[in-house]
Formats: sequence, C-alpha cells, structure tokens
Amino acid sequence: MTTTTKIFVILVCLFSFILTPLVISYAAQKENWRRLANDSRSELNIAYAGQQSALAILSAEADRFDALQKQEQGRYLDLQQQYVQLQRQLADLTVKYADLNRSRDDWETSARLLTAEMTVKTKHNQELTEAKEGALARERDLQARNLQLADRVKELDAQVVVLTQQLRQKVEEIAVLRQENLDFRRGTGFGQAGPPLTASPVPQAQAVGPAAASPIRGSVTRVEGTLATIDVGSAAGVRPDMLMVVLRDGGYVCDLEITSQVTPTEAVGKIVVYTETDKRIRPGDKIEDSESFARQ
Repeated sequence: MTTTTKIFVILVCLFSFILTPLVISYAAQKENWRRLANDSRSELNIAYAGQQSALAILSAEADRFDALQKQEQGRYLDLQQQYVQLQRQLADLTVKYADLNRSRDDWETSARLLTAEMTVKTKHNQELTEAKEGALARERDLQARNLQLADRVKELDAQVVVLTQQLRQKVEEIAVLRQENLDFRRGTGFGQAGPPLTASPVPQAQAVGPAAASPIRGSVTRVEGTLATIDVGSAAGVRPDMLMVVLRDGGYVCDLEITSQVTPTEAVGKIVVYTETDKRIRPGDKIEDSESFARQ
C-alpha cells in the first residue's frame, strides 16, 4: 500500500469519524423539527379552538351586556319617573310643611289663649268651689226640711189612699145607681117616646129654652190600655171633655171621657170606671153621650 493510499485511507477514516456525528446530528435535528411542527400544529388547533370558544363566550357576554344595558335603560326610565314623582311629592310636602308651620303658629296662639282661659277658669272654679260649699250647707238644710216634708207626704198619702177608696166606693155606687135607673126606666117605660103623630098640630106656645140636641151614638172600634177609640167625631158633635156612656146588650159597662184627640170621624176617650171586672170595654160596644143617656 502506497503512502498516498494510506493517506487517503486515513483521510477517509477521519472524514468518516467527523461526518458520522454531523450526519447523525442533522438527522436528529430534522426529526425534532417534524415533531415541533406537529406540536405547533396541534397547539395552533387548540389555540384556534380556544379562540373560537373565546369568541362564542365574548358573543354571549355581548348579548348579556346588551340585555343588561336594556334592563339598565328600563331601570333608568323607571328611576326618572320615580324622580319626577319624588319631585312632585317634595313639592306637596313643601306645601304641607308650610301648612303645618301655619298650623303650628295657630296652635301656639290657641295654646296661649287656652292658657289665659285656663287661668280664668281656675279662678272661676275656685269661686264655684266656694259656692258649692255654700250650696252644700243649704242642701243640708233642705235635706232636714225634706225629711219633715217626707213625713208630711206620708201622712197625706195615707189620707189620699183613704179618699181614693171612698171615691171608688162612690163611683161604684154611682154605676150601680145608673144601672138600676136604666133598668127601672126600661121596666116602667118612663122617658120613652110616644106613638108618632098623625097630623102636625099648630104650635100654640113658644119654647122657653133651646131644643135638646140630638143623641150622639156610635161604637167602640179599638181599645188600647185605658184608652178607647170610637167611630164618631166632631162632625157628630163630639168635643173634648165630653162624657160618653158605654153599653153592651143594653147594659151599662163604663164611662169614657173624651180627650183632645178628636177628628171629624173619630175620637179617643179615657176609660173612667168599670162596674164589674167581667164587663171590660171591647170593640163593638155601643156608646152614647151621657146627656142623651140621662134623658132616657
């Protein structure tokens, strides 16, 4: 082997030792760039997807912001209306405040007047107290006199009871006498009208007094307590304080004293006396004025 060949072989070995790491390094770098490219592509895809997601989120946020803006605008309009209302209320309250101030001034004036009036009333009350003490003294005197008068009233009441019993006995006697008189007249025919005249005689004498009034007759229509209503009134000659006799089946029942309640067709009378407890006045009983009844 020549020297040139040896040198060539040595150079080849050297180049092989030098180029082999370079080739290996180059190949290794080339594989790393592919991996990096793939990784970059994956990262770009992820970034794109994230960007799209961010855009969707931003769009949703924008819609939400628009909705919030509209809501806030509505609230702003409501607040403006409330502000206007509050301004009106403030104006009303200002007017009321002025009225209250005037009312306070009036109340203060009234309070001063009432204070002055209270002072006068207090003085007047003191005078009334003194007058009351004097009145109490007079009242004690009057009570003593009332005791004396009460004893006198008791004596008079006892006398009234005795007189009332006597009056009742007299009234009962009068009622019995009236009934007996009525029975006697009916039994004897005394006071009844004679037969009718066939011819009208020529009057030979003039009347010395007025002719007797025609009888007033009617019926009882209603009874309420001690009052009774009859179906004749002022048109028939009934007048207040007139005495009417109540009859039933021809028998005497009681007397009625006409009150002031008189109309042309009705009158109200007060029951005066009963003859018997079983003969109580009732609707349908006949009535006649006492003067006509006495002439029978």
